[in-house]
Amino acid sequence: MTQQELRSFFTPYIRAAYPSCERGGPDTLFVGEEGLTAWARLQGLTLRDAMRELLSVHIWPERFRRNYGLFSVMAMRHMLKSRILLLGCGGLGGHVAALLARMGVGTLRLCDYDVFDESNLNRQYFALHATLGKGKAATTADGLRAMASHIDCEVIAAPASEDTLPGLVAGMDLAVDCLDSIPLKLALERAALRAGVPFVHGSVLREEGFAFLSLKEERLPSLYPHSGRDEDEKTRAQAMSGIAAAGIACLMAQLCTRHLCRVAEGREPIASPLYHLDYSVPELESFFS
Repeated sequence: MTQQELRSFFTPYIRAAYPSCERGGPDTLFVGEEGLTAWARLQGLTLRDAMRELLSVHIWPERFRRNYGLFSVMAMRHMLKSRILLLGCGGLGGHVAALLARMGVGTLRLCDYDVFDESNLNRQYFALHATLGKGKAATTADGLRAMASHIDCEVIAAPASEDTLPGLVAGMDLAVDCLDSIPLKLALERAALRAGVPFVHGSVLREEGFAFLSLKEERLPSLYPHSGRDEDEKTRAQAMSGIAAAGIACLMAQLCTRHLCRVAEGREPIASPLYHLDYSVPELESFFS
């Protein structure tokens, strides 16, 4: 289809039109999902691939209209084809997954072998009375598909280990640490960076937490020098604020989207500072390594 034919096709589905920033350029159109689905079917494309094709000719999905002005066309197209590994679908992972799906990430590989129980209800995004006893990874995938029809979810309901991590990070654009085991966090950072996959860390305890993005240098060994099994069990028994979990998850999602945007626009990726968010104050600090 020519650009004019495309615009004629989508006329019944237009929800808004914004003038082009370039003098004489075509308006940017925002079209509803009914029209996108019809065009994708006509072209034999997935909805996600159809969105990517149309973005390049100034036709945006209505669902991303509030992304317009925050993300460039290049960034949105890259986000839709991005693949992110998310280890842990609980207190941090559920919030991170939902944020990334809503912003436009194309594929999430969800890894968690646990099930939801009542103690999760104070903080975990997909923990509901209706989901108690159900697998976290599969339930999270169902929730994401319900909020973001473009997304592809790979569910891995099996324990991650040092042996399986290289396979889990392979082919990913980011590896996101939402685990509650410190030794496994260390192993994930090591596996991701060895594979050349950027690593996003998050952790929460009581009313505070940490987040950072690293590209080459392992940073967790200095952050968690005591990482044995006893320390793990002690940490799991501590109180944890749902507000702190959501706050750290927002930082992690922002680190992910910022990295994807820089890559899409040909800018050099950068590691982040170590962020410390303390909701008991509240206070956000950053530390440069």
